[in-house]
Amino acid sequence: MLLLEAFGAIFSILGAYLMSLSTKHNQRPLYLAFISFLASNLSLFAFFLFAGKVPMIIQLTFFYAGAFLGVVKKSNNPTRDLKILVLISLVYFFILGISLYFKSISSIDFEVLPLDTLASSMAIIGNFLLSSRSHIRRSYAFILFFLADVLFVYIGYTNAFYFFMAQSMFFIYTSLNGYKNTMKEEINAYLSRFKSNS
Repeated sequence: MLLLEAFGAIFSILGAYLMSLSTKHNQRPLYLAFISFLASNLSLFAFFLFAGKVPMIIQLTFFYAGAFLGVVKKSNNPTRDLKILVLISLVYFFILGISLYFKSISSIDFEVLPLDTLASSMAIIGNFLLSSRSHIRRSYAFILFFLADVLFVYIGYTNAFYFFMAQSMFFIYTSLNGYKNTMKEEINAYLSRFKSNS
């Protein structure tokens, strides 16, 4: 369990860092970020499944779908990447199914908490906005990620998910940085107008 959480956190942090390097005119870091998020989402999906956190399970299902779509949309060879991702998914769910069979899914204590649901909902919406072609919509994603990650820090602390908590703390920084890079032209234009008016 701890290895799944740690692996998921490491690739999430790498993905968030790469995502924050993306700009309106340079989408290559975003493609690499989606690949990192795929690895992270698979690990964290299994981690939260065994921990019984239903909102996070739903969130990571949507995250995987969003990252899957992001890789294909940003790829220079979408057909190749689609085949690779389908193969990886089939192998992963086969292994996960065997693990659940031996662990017995009935022994998992599933729970749905309001704070978990709120944070996961914001993260799900942000995930889909992030794959948009419009940099304005992607900027909204970073705002939602920031708010969700503040809540995830608290959730990680109260549940002793310390790798997840550290990941969420890093995401607060990358969300702010990602917003700044995505909206760089608009921010610079606003600052220029502000300076000229003062």
